[in-house]
Amino acid sequence: MILTALALAAAGKRISTVEADIRKRATPVEVAVASVPIPAGGEFTRENLAKKPVPSSGTGKRNVPAGDFELLLGAKAKYPIDPGEPVLWTDVEEPFETETFSRLVTEGRRALTIGVDTTSSFAGLLQPGDRVDLLAERPEAKTRSWIRDIPVIAVDRHLNRLARPADGSDATTVTLLVTPGEGAGIAGASAAGKLHWFLRNPDDNGTVVPRRAGNDAAGSPVELWKGGIRSPLHSAGVGAPS
Repeated sequence: MILTALALAAAGKRISTVEADIRKRATPVEVAVASVPIPAGGEFTRENLAKKPVPSSGTGKRNVPAGDFELLLGAKAKYPIDPGEPVLWTDVEEPFETETFSRLVTEGRRALTIGVDTTSSFAGLLQPGDRVDLLAERPEAKTRSWIRDIPVIAVDRHLNRLARPADGSDATTVTLLVTPGEGAGIAGASAAGKLHWFLRNPDDNGTVVPRRAGNDAAGSPVELWKGGIRSPLHSAGVGAPS
């Protein structure tokens, strides 16, 4: 009798689980759909999008939930979408295509993306099109390397400074246009040392007159890179030219 009772309890629990799963699958969820025909390359707007309840069993991770409706606005469709057809994330063009982005990398240069924080992104003020100087410190080698006049081609996923949201949010990544030699120096300091960021005026191509800094440790070698060319080592007590 005890075994029979246990078997009945287990069967009842299994039945309840199956019923709950069926109810969950039958419960409708709202997803974004096309309200009118949307051609390939067409922009998503409030006029051509709508929210439609569909059974949860018929949705997946590619569906755009109604809660993410606003994220579609302004984006473009990769493929034609018929009225009433759900909009999938795979139907939405990325902010930039890999092939298009790679063509921004000029001959002899490489795109290098590195993580940044509030300080190195200048409190979120760094924008695509800016130019920076980097001071790369490597304590284990007791060296400091100046890498000058580096173009910033992207901040996070934004290539256009006008398209980047002006909400004051800090950037998390910055993509620089560097030579292989500059990239090796930056990557090495980023992994085993420290990078100091200096924002420069894009029109500033002048030079800084070398001068002695009394607080610097004399004798420490400082490398200077500009345009992928390494200059002779300078003393740490002498300001490197720009």
